Amino acid sequence: MMTAPRRFAFALWMVCASALGSPTPCLANTVVTLHQDAELQGGTVRLSDLFVGVPPIIDRDIAQAPPPGQQATYDAQVLSKLAGNYRLDWQAENITDHVTLTSAATRIVTDDIRAALVRKAKDAGVHGEIEVQFDGHAPELILPPTQRPDFSLANFDYDPVSKRFRCEVATALSRNALPISGHFAVKRRVPVLAHHMEAGTVVANNDVDWIDVSEERLVGNVITDSDQLVGHELRRPVNDGDIVHVSDVIPPRLVTRGTIVTMKIETPMMVITSQGRSLQDGAMGDTVRVVNTQSNRTIEGTVTGQGTVTIQTAQHLAMATTPAEAAR
Repeated sequence: MMTAPRRFAFALWMVCASALGSPTPCLANTVVTLHQDAELQGGTVRLSDLFVGVPPIIDRDIAQAPPPGQQATYDAQVLSKLAGNYRLDWQAENITDHVTLTSAATRIVTDDIRAALVRKAKDAGVHGEIEVQFDGHAPELILPPTQRPDFSLANFDYDPVSKRFRCEVATALSRNALPISGHFAVKRRVPVLAHHMEAGTVVANNDVDWIDVSEERLVGNVITDSDQLVGHELRRPVNDGDIVHVSDVIPPRLVTRGTIVTMKIETPMMVITSQGRSLQDGAMGDTVRVVNTQSNRTIEGTVTGQGTVTIQTAQHLAMATTPAEAAR
């Protein structure tokens, strides 16, 4: 079966072959030059589309124009035959001499189709930054130049679980709609570290950057809010740009195991402070065990500040202090 380019080449050869034997007006040695590559607006190729300086009396249709948006290239051999047949004073200077003609067209490009699909996705309840990924080649429609680039997405079908879509790009005058399919890759902005940070470091505002991440990667307990990151302590080293999980951070430790802390003992009548050594790590509000460095007694308290553990009940006073301390 003959393909479209071969059919066009065969038709061009037939036109040139028939033209060689056709009568021409007697305008011998008409000086012409070769045209630059050009766009055809009509349905035929004229002699003046190939040569500059063709007299109107000689100018005529010599071939059918290629389909909209497609090209036809006339090489040095064909151009020489046409010049000789129509008695044009032109000779090829190089075997690479040629003229390429492109038929004008109205194009519905991939970006237009993609934008229409994004609107469809949002109407279907898809939220976030939507990236359209097509199955196979990116779709494009080429229409006659007289037709407007208007189109619709017919028979739109969307699966919210797989995020796959299927539809047809249809125009008012086209006979056959273009079937397309693919899926929506939805992206969300998530906070990440702007630079490498070691375990035990507390994240500040200027340590945070933002990146767009496909929803497929947001599985498990990924941190999606900067409040889940800023002010928290890293449990492990984290590189810049890495997705951070909730399990990678902890509330900042205000009391560290083995360090000296201030024990604050509150009674209705007084506030007593003493020195102790923490037996546990603790964040704000955590209950930790502390050893009084004077009495060597162990007591539980609540972390209420940096290096501070508060004993809330008066019943623990005797356990937490020596008799001398209690008398102060």
